[in-house]
Amino acid sequence: MTTALSPLETPILIDAMTWREFKAAEQLLNRPGVRLSYLEGVLEIRRMPG
Repeated sequence: MTTALSPLETPILIDAMTWREFKAAEQLLNRPGVRLSYLEGVLEIRRMPG
């Protein structure tokens, strides 16, 4: 059985971000249902169910 990813399950990836830019984005997007991850210059934004 295959399952298609819904837009909520597909992360948004932003490459070449600095830590300072990530911290600014984190403050702007700090709300329930949004999860941010940062690793080696890549920001991942996911909407979490709930």
